[in-house]
Amino acid sequence: MGTFRTLTASFMILAAATGVASADFFERPLTIIVPAGAGGGGDTTTRILARELEKGLGQPITIINQGQGGGVVGLTNLRNAKPDGYTVGLLFPYAGYKLTGQADFKGSDFTPIANFNGDSSSLLVSADSKFSNLKEALDALKADPATYKIHCSGGCGSVWDIPVAGMMLDYGIDVSKINWIPGQGAASGLTELASGGVDFQTASLPEASSLMQAGRVRALAVLSPEPVAGFENVPLAGTTVGHPVDGGTWRAIGGPAGMPADAVKAWEDAIHAAVRSEDFRSAMQKANFGVKWLDALQLKALMEQHEADTARVMGALGYGQ
Repeated sequence: MGTFRTLTASFMILAAATGVASADFFERPLTIIVPAGAGGGGDTTTRILARELEKGLGQPITIINQGQGGGVVGLTNLRNAKPDGYTVGLLFPYAGYKLTGQADFKGSDFTPIANFNGDSSSLLVSADSKFSNLKEALDALKADPATYKIHCSGGCGSVWDIPVAGMMLDYGIDVSKINWIPGQGAASGLTELASGGVDFQTASLPEASSLMQAGRVRALAVLSPEPVAGFENVPLAGTTVGHPVDGGTWRAIGGPAGMPADAVKAWEDAIHAAVRSEDFRSAMQKANFGVKWLDALQLKALMEQHEADTARVMGALGYGQ
C-alpha cells in the first residue's frame, strides 16, 4: 500500500519536449479546493505547490479550505464542480469514507491529474510508554488487542491508521478488537497521546516532529522501505515484520470527472515543472514533506490500488459489513 512508481525515462523525454505550453489554455484565475483545515499537511503542501503553479500556469490561484466533515465537504464540492479545468482540488486517500458510510466517493468521481507528495505513516507512543520498540508493541496488541487505544489522528479508516492496521493484520493481530479512536487531526491527538489518554497514535513523522523534539512522544517505527529524510533514526517497520512496509498518505491534484484533456495536460505539465523546481523541493524539505511525482495515468492506478487495499483492511476491521 502507498507504493509510488518512478517516472519513466520515456515520459521525461516527452515532458521535456512538450514543456508547459498547454498552460495557455487558462484565461482567468484558478481555484484549488483543499478538503482540510488551514495549517495542516494537506493545506501546507498545496500552498507550497500553488506558489510554483502560478508561475507555470500564468494565473493567480485561490486556495479554498473546506475541511468540514473530515474533508467530506471539500471532496463533495470538488466532485460537483464544473469540469472546465478552472477548479481542481487536493486528492488524498478517500476510500475509507465510503466504507464508514460518511460518503460514497470513488475514483471515477474525479479526474486524476498528478501526485506531488507522499509521506509515510508511523506508530507513535508517549515518552513514558512501556513499549521501547515496535515488536514489543505488536506482540502486546496480538496477545490482548482489546486492551489498547490507538488514535487515528483524523477520522478512522483513512490516511494514517489504515496502513498501520494493514501491517498489524499481516502480523496476525485481530485489528477489529482494538479501540480505534477518531479525532480532529494529528495535533490534538498527539497532545492526548503525550498526556496518556491513548496508548498509540498513527500520524506522519513531520506532524509529530515538534513533540518528538520536545521529548514528549516517540516513534516506534515508520512504514517506509527506506529511512525518511530528517528522521533517519526512526526504525523501519520492515525490520520487525520481516519484509518492507510502505504505507502512508499521498497527495495529488485532481478535478471533477469529465475535465477536458487539454486542461488536464496544462495542469499536469505545470505540476511536473513545479515538482522539479528547486524552490518547491527546498520548501518541501524545509517543512519535512516528501516529494512524490506520479503522472495522471500513474495516479489513476494508485487510486485503484488504494481502493482495493483499503477495502481489504477495513473489511478486517468490520466496516462495510
